[in-house]
Amino acid sequence: MTNRLKSTTSPYLRQHSENPVDWWPWSKEALAEAARRDVPLLISIGYSTCHWCHVMAHESFEDEAIARVINENFLPIKIDREELPDIDAYYMNALQAMRGQGGWPMTIFATPKGSPFYAGTYFPPAPRRNLPAFTQVLGAVSQSWTDRRAEVNEMTQRMDRGLADMASAVSDALPAEAASELLSAEELDSAAESLLDSYDPAWGGFGKAPKFPPLMNLMQLLATFVRLGGTTSAREKALGPDMVDRLGADGHLEGELVLDCLIAARSTFARIASGGMRDQVRGGIARYSVDRQWFVPHFEKMAYDNALYLRAAVVWAKVERALNPDSKWLALAEREVTDTANFLTADMSDGDRFIAALDADSLNAEGVMEEGAAYVVTPEEFAEVGEDGLLQLVDSPAAGELSGSVVAAIRIIDWLGMDDVPFDEEHPAPWTTSATVAQQDRLRELLAQRPQPARDEKTITEWNSLAITALAEAALYTGGVDEAGAGAGEPGVGRTGVSGTGDSAVADSAVNWGSAAMHLWDAMLARFGDSAAGSDRDSDVGADSSSASSDTGLHVRRSFTGDRPGPGQAGLADWAQFITAGITVSQLPDASVQVSDLMSASATMFTDFTAEGETLEVFDYMGDEILGVRASDPVDNTVPSGRSAAAEVALLLAEIGVEGSSEAGSTGTASAEGLSTSGLLDLRDRLLGVYRALAGRAPRGCGHALWQSERALNPVRVATRDAALSGIAARHPVVTLITRSTGVPAESGGEVEVPDGTAIVCRGTQCSLPVTTVEELIGLLDT
Repeated sequence: MTNRLKSTTSPYLRQHSENPVDWWPWSKEALAEAARRDVPLLISIGYSTCHWCHVMAHESFEDEAIARVINENFLPIKIDREELPDIDAYYMNALQAMRGQGGWPMTIFATPKGSPFYAGTYFPPAPRRNLPAFTQVLGAVSQSWTDRRAEVNEMTQRMDRGLADMASAVSDALPAEAASELLSAEELDSAAESLLDSYDPAWGGFGKAPKFPPLMNLMQLLATFVRLGGTTSAREKALGPDMVDRLGADGHLEGELVLDCLIAARSTFARIASGGMRDQVRGGIARYSVDRQWFVPHFEKMAYDNALYLRAAVVWAKVERALNPDSKWLALAEREVTDTANFLTADMSDGDRFIAALDADSLNAEGVMEEGAAYVVTPEEFAEVGEDGLLQLVDSPAAGELSGSVVAAIRIIDWLGMDDVPFDEEHPAPWTTSATVAQQDRLRELLAQRPQPARDEKTITEWNSLAITALAEAALYTGGVDEAGAGAGEPGVGRTGVSGTGDSAVADSAVNWGSAAMHLWDAMLARFGDSAAGSDRDSDVGADSSSASSDTGLHVRRSFTGDRPGPGQAGLADWAQFITAGITVSQLPDASVQVSDLMSASATMFTDFTAEGETLEVFDYMGDEILGVRASDPVDNTVPSGRSAAAEVALLLAEIGVEGSSEAGSTGTASAEGLSTSGLLDLRDRLLGVYRALAGRAPRGCGHALWQSERALNPVRVATRDAALSGIAARHPVVTLITRSTGVPAESGGEVEVPDGTAIVCRGTQCSLPVTTVEELIGLLDT
């Protein structure tokens, strides 16, 4: 039979539309029906690329007998966590409070008002290890609802109070003055030291298996390295450039913070880039590594992981270029930039948007769904491909259930550490040799013949924006500052190139990425302008937001499937990443982004998602009418939190300079929206100050916030209209923003102008005299 999920916008929900379970989407009508029948809710939350969600669906939700039990005793609701992250976050808090840990699929039992009283994750159809059978859980919950209602009600009341208190737990624990001050250099040093305490010197990364790519923490460590003078002092010390190039090859720390930040970042990037979690055939990374070595991935590929990996690789490449533009490290960093940007545009785009994810599972040779079937290779198949190149199969106990082996490039680690192996035009990087290129081509042909993983075609505004930002940053870095590739002749680019392909390919890739970023941004903006007709999940929820959004002319949504908006309102992270993408794209030549529009959108965002008080109150979502809780989680998890993403917006807008800037429109516009440079700086500090409570104790949970805190200590912007000078600025690790105007008021009442053919370096309101040469600009940036 076909249930109510058939017409939803979520591919995940539609996967369950033929289940015998009588699923409802999340709605007031569903809860009203549960109340009418006097049955509890069975809320199942997952997402389309979740392997164990597929398993539980096949074992239980497709079973007629289990479905009969569910339909008779519960009101079943299916939720796509990516479309409704506010609902997911609320019930995840409940799950973790009850069970001590969380995960998906999430299985929640709640009253008809939505109050949870029992929770779990995956339940098998028959008892297995320490897990009860799903039918046993269903029977026990139904009996408790019927025979012990008073106890259930008491539990839900306690849980409701506890979940409401969690919303502001971190900010409430800090004194007002501590929460309003930016973290100091000493505190950021301590955060880096605390993070390094969990560093794995043998295999990179932090902690034990499973390992998620710590991309935001890597950007934090690289920023700490730059702030401590690493890009200049490492060259000037007795170490010398040769010794600098050796740092990180064996992964072991030196005991000096500035060097250890670089070593940990290099080693982690190199292990990821050479392992099996990184797709050595098509580019991109999987969601996480099952083992400590980064060999065996959980094969699903998410847009946000690859966007953050691209951002992090660009940050890494800037640091390596400043250290030695002829190094093996830079060549590897630029390989990751190129392959990840190309993977995003080739495999995760859909014309005018990025899709959400590629599934881990696909059909194997026997026609059975299997994780990794589209990616693993048997030794016999690999022998036909050829074993002379860099690529090889890796053996790991974690791959025991796979039908083949994972392809990796672990000899990259050996190459990085071999001082006696030169690196020049006659001795290229191992991934550029004809043997390796042939391996990749043959593997690509082999794997293309297999059934491909399902694509989650919906577009998540937050993730789409992250990918646009990353693509624009890659274009800026690689020298795509104009169609002629101006700036690509900077010393070092010509020899190593990006992925060793040479200047013309570098320029072509950069221009393509830049054009794609501008096209995708324009399409997203148009979609928000046209989506006013889309109905909200609850029409009377967030009325203040609706009126504010109409003032900006934008109707930002959480997600789209095709041109249909999903059921969720845009949250703080959606708005913040959307605005950051616009600011980043605006730095590309010929971009049509109007910074005044971004100012207006930012004013809407800060009005809707923050509230002034003794400390700044921040909300991640506008609030769901059913649950009545506006949560705020400052932790940077798989993506930046809404709070730290908003801090990046405040940082970048303050650098643009809203008063008097020709890019920002009239002063009157900015004033009407309530924004000012000083106000944005204060807001930035108050958004980041709350991380004082987490920085030393849990730095792995606030990597993006710590990266923004590092940038905020000494933001540097370069004002120029010159393509070559802009290209130099885009590749320098200290530069926060590139603008076409200074944003600094002049005595005439306008702003300090940038003469043609020059660049001006500004730190706050202090700006240099105009410079005209590459050497002069680099000299200013290095001071």
